Amino acid sequence: MQNVIGLLKMWTTDTLEWIDIELTSFCNIECKGCFRVLSKHADKILNKEYITIDIIRERFKREMFPNMRIINFCGSVDEPTSHPQFFDIIRHFVDWGVHINIATNGSLRTTKWWTELAEIIKHSSHAVTWGIDGSDELSEVYRQGSSFKKVEQNYRAFNNAGGRSNWQFIVFEHNEHQLEEAKQKAVDEGFKNFKTIISHRTESKDNAVKAVKTIPKPTPKPEVTAPVKQTVVETKPKPAPVIKPKPTEKVDMPKEMPYISCKYGNQKRIFVNHMGNVIPCCHLNSKMLEYSVAHDPKDEFEELLNIHNYKDTINLKNASIEQSIHSNVWQGIIDSWDSENPLPRCMQVCKQMKRDTFIKETLE
Repeated sequence: MQNVIGLLKMWTTDTLEWIDIELTSFCNIECKGCFRVLSKHADKILNKEYITIDIIRERFKREMFPNMRIINFCGSVDEPTSHPQFFDIIRHFVDWGVHINIATNGSLRTTKWWTELAEIIKHSSHAVTWGIDGSDELSEVYRQGSSFKKVEQNYRAFNNAGGRSNWQFIVFEHNEHQLEEAKQKAVDEGFKNFKTIISHRTESKDNAVKAVKTIPKPTPKPEVTAPVKQTVVETKPKPAPVIKPKPTEKVDMPKEMPYISCKYGNQKRIFVNHMGNVIPCCHLNSKMLEYSVAHDPKDEFEELLNIHNYKDTINLKNASIEQSIHSNVWQGIIDSWDSENPLPRCMQVCKQMKRDTFIKETLE
């Protein structure tokens, strides 16, 4: 199993290299695979709260994170550019000497606003990653409520002002034919990188892949043959041969042992959601958000939040990032990986299999 002590050493403010920050619960669009659309608790959580600049200044100081490399403004439910103090937050991090990435759907704000953002971050490797899932208005199929024309105007303003842009394309059945065209458009428009994501999301009924109907093969009719006369010959029954059972041979099959190899832990990375809760990864955030309003623990993770009073132990209003990492909530998550019942979400996302290794050597 995973080395728990090793993970706790990786997850300290001294060793952290990457922080994902979900700034707000606000977003102007509704992507079909998003928590905003799928959760029955969405209306109680979304478009209500954001991390304040005061919390950012208090809990994120450069000297606290000597090995930090990446500040990534990318959450599970937010459009980071909707934050009313967004420029102040970017200015807080811009001189840290780390890479800042801003993930956006690109359809908020004005061209003037995007030009100003470019001025703030252009003298570095800082970049904006634009989620555009098509080379034209087809992008709006998944990103419902977005305007491709507005996105196009905004990224052009940002790029022309010296900003660095990356294009992120989520591939679905309905847009895969535009992938190469989008790549060329990205080159023409001055994007620096193109990221392709092959989606696991289920498409809507309007765009669902139609099942291929298979025609069952007819059952062949038995051949009809003319009756054959049979001659009955009386024979004395022979004694049945005695069959001695052969000794059974036990074959040991290679065993596969599941274990958790935490992606975020290996990357020395953590996630902070818009409520200020510090958790190991984005994959636990939907559970985190739902429990914050339902208060009804339904699995081991939510039970940890309940037992250890997460608002006092992993929330930035009452605890630092270092204190959060060493809280009983985090310890319980990591301890579960060495138990017979690891957290279900951890198993779903980060399960690996240990297999026997066979080494064949030729000996002279």
